[in-house]
Amino acid sequence: VFCSRQPASILPRFAGNARMATGAWSKYATWRFARKFVTGTALFYCVGNTIGSHLGELVICSGPSMHPTIQDGDLVIAERLSIRNGSVRVGDIVGCLNPHDHNQLLCKRLTAMERDRISPTTEHPLNRVPLGHIYLRGDNAAVSTDSRHFGPVPRGLLQIRLVLRVWPPSRAGWLSNHWWFEHEEKEL
Repeated sequence: VFCSRQPASILPRFAGNARMATGAWSKYATWRFARKFVTGTALFYCVGNTIGSHLGELVICSGPSMHPTIQDGDLVIAERLSIRNGSVRVGDIVGCLNPHDHNQLLCKRLTAMERDRISPTTEHPLNRVPLGHIYLRGDNAAVSTDSRHFGPVPRGLLQIRLVLRVWPPSRAGWLSNHWWFEHEEKEL
């Protein structure tokens, strides 16, 4: 049976004045949307900021110093936990602040830890890495500015460890290949 009359409980609060009902509803809907948008944006920012500063982040790499391992424009996932708990090891690709310009992040391979032997260079005649320092080198030694030029880097400048390339998809995969590093000829 069809009935054209609706019960009073379903009718809007302002059923007698259609213009008022529409205006009140649209103001309420706009306010509700704005409140949800601002709350969602703030939550997204807080969660993203917490993850970025404590767990890891996405990094876009540029420059030829880590070629062929990392190429210009690669998008890489980097993590911070191994830096905080001190579990980085020789062979890891790390991001550290440039010792001469703390606004620039350098991506290099960690080649020696404190007290490890290194070959002296003309700029830095050390034969061991000092305490609290690490030795970094780019995979493309011909164009890389690294510890051979500015010496061992204070461990406190380490920021991230690069672990996984996600872009481009054709080259996606893990980055810290310890087997490759441990079996290549080392000429530090």
